[in-house]
Amino acid sequence: MQRPPLPIRLMRQRLLALLEAMPAAASGDVTSVHRARVASRRLREVLPVLAEAAGSKALGRTGKQVRRITRALGPIRELDVALGHLDELGPRAGMSARALGKVRRHLTEERSVHRRAMLDVLTPAALDRLKARLGDVPAHPHGADHATEIRSARRRAARRAAALRVAVRRAGSLYSSERLHEARIAAKKLRYALEIERELLRSRAAGRSNRLKRLQDLLGNIHDLEILIGRVREVQAALASSDRRVATELDDLVRVLEEECRSGHAAYLKQRAPITDLCRLVIEAARDNRATVST
Repeated sequence: MQRPPLPIRLMRQRLLALLEAMPAAASGDVTSVHRARVASRRLREVLPVLAEAAGSKALGRTGKQVRRITRALGPIRELDVALGHLDELGPRAGMSARALGKVRRHLTEERSVHRRAMLDVLTPAALDRLKARLGDVPAHPHGADHATEIRSARRRAARRAAALRVAVRRAGSLYSSERLHEARIAAKKLRYALEIERELLRSRAAGRSNRLKRLQDLLGNIHDLEILIGRVREVQAALASSDRRVATELDDLVRVLEEECRSGHAAYLKQRAPITDLCRLVIEAARDNRATVST
């Protein structure tokens, strides 16, 4: 029996990873929430390549449904990471168990709210519909060929690279949490696009993807710390008139978190030039339509 084209197999792998992670993610398991969110992003990245190769507009519409999954999982994942940072950095700031408990309770209550919202979106019926829609994709789409798939993946990677280059330029050298977050998202999208291209080319070279992963992790850590700072400020505002001692302790925590952000930003500034060069090479590879590209 003829094997389905590689994009079909990649789509099925990513769909399976998402469906396998969802039951435990729905129950609140921290690791599974992360796995499901990553799987949804990877699935979103392969669908447009498959849609272009197969000439299927339906796959593009399915991508919107997968995007809703990513967005439903996002706030929960952010709060999970914030709780981890709280446990790690709270003692460094000299926080009392009482102050730590106030922030933890605030984060946990917010997580419960977002988990209920997630369950409203990610119902078993919705996941069954997604599985059925992607299961209807022909195993051998008419008109699809490997060269077309590679060209599509390269064009998409080039667009992602151009977006990252713009985001890095906009972020500049001054600290801006919003613009750094935009660069992080752009780096993540390019990394997943290069992952698809690498698999289509059957290449084991992962240098570019690894550099993007390091950038993504660095900027992601800054973003997660900023989220925790915002939640700590919320607790402070609620305690301002009733518990000044704890509010003062929380000032110490914010200072530690801000120091971590500044340290991360300094490390990011050293990566700007290499990442900009990486983006240029990805764009040039798509323009030149090279037979292979190191990712």
